[in-house]
Order: sequence, then structure tokens, then C-alpha cells
Amino acid sequence: MTKDKKNALYWAELGMKYFAEGDYLKAIEYFERTIKINPLNSVSWSNMGVAYEKLEKFDKERDCCKKAVNIDPLDNWAWYNLGVAYEKLGNFQDSILSYEEAIKIDPQDITTWFNLGRLFKSLGKIKKAMQCFTEVLKIDPANIEAEKLISDLKEEKIQ
Repeated sequence: MTKDKKNALYWAELGMKYFAEGDYLKAIEYFERTIKINPLNSVSWSNMGVAYEKLEKFDKERDCCKKAVNIDPLDNWAWYNLGVAYEKLGNFQDSILSYEEAIKIDPQDITTWFNLGRLFKSLGKIKKAMQCFTEVLKIDPANIEAEKLISDLKEEKIQ
């Protein structure tokens, strides 16, 4: 890691170090320093959003992730994280739209397909949930969790 304190990468790497250690407040502090140097650092905005999620500050998570996707609309992880924030805030429609944006960018993203399927399941949209978990199986045919969820959904449909 470079020790140049005027280099945004230095602060971003420190932010990730503290994030990995579970010190989310310290991570946010360093992501903020990164953004002061480079306000267009979408990854640091997104990472700061995830740190806020860990602190259960979902409105701040949403705001950070919105900035990240505005800076880089092709960052599928920023869209995914925005979807998580909206879901935690109970804004399910915007969560679905954000997850769908992430999938448009990376259709092979199993994590987003899972979250979208799980959200549809919780909203009682069984057919859409099954479609999501089926996509997971197309990407990873040996995915036991997706197989089980599809089986559970078929059971729910029968009852």
C-alpha cells in the first residue's frame, strides 16, 4: 500500500482494511477521506454504503449507493448494494428495479439473482421467484440451495 496521504487509493485501502476487520466506523472515515480527494470514486461510495448497512443505517447506505450508481451506472455491485438498501428500507419496488439493473449489467451474478428471488418469494410472487432461482441453476447447475428453494416454492404452490 502506498503511503502517499494525498492518494485516494491509500485511504480506500485503509477503509477496506478496517471494513475487513469489522470496524465499520473507521472504514467509513477512510472512505470519506478517499471521496474528499476523488469525489467520483464510485467504488468507495459503494463500499461506504455497505459499511453503513453493517451499522444498520440504511438511509445512509441508500444515499451512498445512489451516488455510486450515478457516478458509474455500469457498476453492478453498486446497483446490487442499492437494491439491498431499498429492501432494508421496505421500498421493495425500487429494490427490485435496482437488482434488475445489476442483472442487466452482469446476467451471471448469482448473488443478485438469489436476492431478487428471495425478495419475490417474500412478496408472494412465486412464479417470479422460481424464475430467479431457475436462472441461478442455469449459471450453476449444481447449486443445491437454488434446487431446494425451487422445490419449496413448488410445495407452496401446491398447497
